[in-house]
Amino acid sequence: MTAGASAAPGRPGDAGRERTGLELAALIAPEEPARDGRLARGQRTRRTVAVALMELLRAGDSDPTAKAVALKAGVSLRLVFHHFADMDDLYQLVGALQLRRQWADMPQLSPKLSLSTRIERTVAHRAALFEETSEVRRALVCRAPTCRGVGQALAASDDLFREDLKATFAPELAGVPATSRAEYLGALDTGTSWEVWERLRATSGVAARDARRVMSLILEALFAVAGRSGAAVGSTPSAS
Repeated sequence: MTAGASAAPGRPGDAGRERTGLELAALIAPEEPARDGRLARGQRTRRTVAVALMELLRAGDSDPTAKAVALKAGVSLRLVFHHFADMDDLYQLVGALQLRRQWADMPQLSPKLSLSTRIERTVAHRAALFEETSEVRRALVCRAPTCRGVGQALAASDDLFREDLKATFAPELAGVPATSRAEYLGALDTGTSWEVWERLRATSGVAARDARRVMSLILEALFAVAGRSGAAVGSTPSAS
C-alpha cells in the first residue's frame, strides 16, 4: 500500500481483486524465494539477468541481444541460457517481476474519500508507475503475440488496474444504471490506461504534468456525465 492510501477491507470489488491476485500468484509463484541453497542461487541469477534486461530497456535499447544482457548482468552467455530456455522465457520473468511491482504498490483508496481526492491519487499513482515502466511495458507488448507468458502477465496487469477502478469508484459506479455500468467502467479503464499514457507522452510529446491533467479531465468528465444522467456522483463525504 502506498503512502497516503486508506485501506478499505470488505469494500465492493474485493472479490475481483482476490481473483486477480490468485492469477498473479500463479504467474510469479516460480520466483518465490527457495529454501534450498542451490535453487536460491539459481533464482538470484535469474533475477539478476532479468533486472539487467530491464535496465537495458530503460536505457533506450528496445531489443537487447542475449550477449548484451549477459554483459550487463556480469554473467556468461552460456549461464543466461542455462537459466532461460530462450529470450521469450527471459521476457516472461520480466513480465512477472513488473507485475509483482505493480501489485505491491497498488494504492487501496477508501471509497469514503472525496471523489476529487480519489481521482487525483489514482492518476498520480498511474502516472508515476507508467513513467517508470513504460520502456519495459513497450517491449513486453511487442513480445506478447509470440510469448504466452508475457501476454498473461500483461492481461493480469490490465485486470488489476480495472479491478482497482471498480473498487475505488464503487459509489459512483453504483449510481450508474446497471445497463450502462460496464460501459462506464470500460471508459474509466481506457482513459487511465498505459496505452493512453503512451499516446500522450511518446506519440504526442505531452509533458508528464499535462498528461496527468488530461487523465484527470477524462475521469472528471465521465463522472460529470454520469451525474447529469441522474447518478449521485461526487456526493461521498470526505474521510476525516
